[in-house]
Amino acid sequence: MIRNPRVRRGATIVGAIVLTVVIVSVVVLALGGDPARAFTALWTGAFGSPFTTGQVVAIAGVLTLTGIAAAIPFRAGLWNVGGEGQLFAGAIGSVSTALVIGPGPVTLIAALVVGAVCGSAWALVPGILKATLGASEMIVSLLMNFVAVFAAEWVIRHAFPDMSGQATQFVDPSARFPVLWAQGGVNVGILLALLIAVAASVMMTRTRLGFGIRAVGLGERAAVLAGFGSRSTTLWTFAIAGASAGTAGALLVLGTYGQLAEGISSSYGFIGVVVALVAGLRVAWVPLSAALFAALLVGSNGLQISAGLPFSLGIVIIGVLVLTLLATRVIILRK
Repeated sequence: MIRNPRVRRGATIVGAIVLTVVIVSVVVLALGGDPARAFTALWTGAFGSPFTTGQVVAIAGVLTLTGIAAAIPFRAGLWNVGGEGQLFAGAIGSVSTALVIGPGPVTLIAALVVGAVCGSAWALVPGILKATLGASEMIVSLLMNFVAVFAAEWVIRHAFPDMSGQATQFVDPSARFPVLWAQGGVNVGILLALLIAVAASVMMTRTRLGFGIRAVGLGERAAVLAGFGSRSTTLWTFAIAGASAGTAGALLVLGTYGQLAEGISSSYGFIGVVVALVAGLRVAWVPLSAALFAALLVGSNGLQISAGLPFSLGIVIIGVLVLTLLATRVIILRK
């Protein structure tokens, strides 16, 4: 029996991954496919060209931010499942600011700040209702997602529509993140995401606020003994989480796409919840977890082309992996 807890946890994770591969292989066989060919297609779909590799990097940056938006509240015993809505709020704020101000050296910074503030404000709605009325933050944040999507559709169709009516006008190139790797389409946004991840990790492990968030997560009595009020900590937690998700929306608008489009988010806010869980709610591990899921999302595109399997198989792999991690108690959910 393995006594070292870290080695034991690592072995359990490896076992969960092996079990995931076995289950997915059975699913592929049931669909009439070749498991070896499917996993090869998944890999080449993610890393087979500079463009797809760049997509993995860009999406990993977005998932890092939405993963942080879920991980920090979870550590406080709070369920923020509104990352998708907070992302859209940030995207709305960023694109509106950039298009109203127009070209200029301060537009990028202003749009980025407004995006983070809008995401934070959106997250504070369930935070305030939780802190003052005891409302379920899970239900409120979930419902806020739908409101944000409708708000984005209004902005696309009425506020700043382009010729197609399915996206806003493009943000001026001077107000977009500089490109780091042209062939892969990677921009400075990925560096910003990593910087935020480092700052969030330091905040959670080395600051009084981070200690308070973790204390509240242990229960109200633990928070009181540590000298923290659950209400104020709840508000700070949701404000920080929303700012992270709002910045993710800003990254999509000011970097990857250059505009707000209807399909700008492939459920990145919801996947951020899974990213946080697989990272064990440790902010320092969120970027690695985000990279894994980004590779699965991008690699899924190759399943149809190379293996004749549905794109949704990539989502199935994500689901099976989470279930096996839950079954092996690598992920433990507490409320």
